[in-house]
Amino acid sequence: MDTEKESDVPTSSASKSVEYVLLENIGNELWEIDYQDGIALNVTEIINPETTGNIIKYSGKIEDFLLNERHLKNLHFHESVNFPMRVHFDN
Repeated sequence: MDTEKESDVPTSSASKSVEYVLLENIGNELWEIDYQDGIALNVTEIINPETTGNIIKYSGKIEDFLLNERHLKNLHFHESVNFPMRVHFDN
């Protein structure tokens, strides 16, 4: 799939370990990816994309982005009524 902005996985420093990905073809889902903690959260209902700087736009699914663009391993999806959809992964 295509990313509008190419970037490397953020460094392990806490301030640069999080990035936001907007999935354009899936209802504009916004995902927060925390590489340090190994988790991605669907924050569509929590965070307004207009208030978040440096968003990567991606035309595909979050699993495709994590696997193909960031080369992450062992994706584990979790969905709960009380929490947003989330994915755990290994770097």
